[in-house]
Amino acid sequence: MKLEAKPIAHDFGLEISGIDLSKKITDAQFEVLLSYFYNQSMLLFRDQVLSPASQASLAHKFGQPKIETRKQFNFREHPEVSTIGNVTDSRGQPLSFFARGGFDWHIDGSAACHVNAATFLYAIEVPREGGDTLFLSTASAYENAPDELIRALEPVSFLSSFHAHNDPLLDSDPDSFIPLTVHEREALPAVWHRVIQTHPVTGRKVFYLNFQALEFDGVDNQKGQELFDQVLTLASSPGQEYRHQWKPGELIIWDNHAMLHSGTPSLMYESDRRLMHRSFIYTMPTERPLPNYREVSQIFMPNAKSICLSDFADRA
Repeated sequence: MKLEAKPIAHDFGLEISGIDLSKKITDAQFEVLLSYFYNQSMLLFRDQVLSPASQASLAHKFGQPKIETRKQFNFREHPEVSTIGNVTDSRGQPLSFFARGGFDWHIDGSAACHVNAATFLYAIEVPREGGDTLFLSTASAYENAPDELIRALEPVSFLSSFHAHNDPLLDSDPDSFIPLTVHEREALPAVWHRVIQTHPVTGRKVFYLNFQALEFDGVDNQKGQELFDQVLTLASSPGQEYRHQWKPGELIIWDNHAMLHSGTPSLMYESDRRLMHRSFIYTMPTERPLPNYREVSQIFMPNAKSICLSDFADRA
């Protein structure tokens, strides 16, 4: 079979066919996929049959997998893969991370010390209605931005924290996941990021944003939020947004250095079922070095309370 690609949105995204990702990918195939990934920022593969083992193997092909911070949803057998959705076990205990209400626009890893550039999201079960994912290009937004907006954001950095995002989720739904330990919290300190960055591979200028920023440097907090809102308005102008309605067996890989994404309200499918397998990958070269990669990864490795393959045996 020959790799084929067709555009998804007018300025980002490709649907890739002619490849079975559960099988070994040749170096030549991977070189083409990587070129597509960096040039188009998002890849969609349909009709795939990916086990957690296959997804973990593919993640390692792309770079160094990040071990997800909510370790109870990391597979013991394949910690590079975690679950999101609303699936529970026979006792009603969650088998996947469920953010009740859904997420607004965000960049995965923008509250982390290291930028986990690639996200893999693979659909196992999808609801009859809802559960869509929205995408925008922050690279295109920069290229279309007026000079005055770029000048205003050039000196700006923002401070972000995983806990500023995670703690309210737990407060609003205490049974949704196990709270992080003190040791785990200490491994996730707040971090500063520049708003305007240069993509470490393509060299394109991009906007890098976190809409839950704790504070700003270069402007006051109110002005910083106003500027972020201007970027979002620009990025989401008519024709710029892609909405993906999932089907089982679909995998999307996107570049967090060049994309924003958003969930849709979970209320639409809370009475139905949704299960996705997710992986985060530090692609190389990284925007920041990873001197403590092994140490931090070890902290979030699965334990006896984490999910395992047998939890999903009846859904195979």
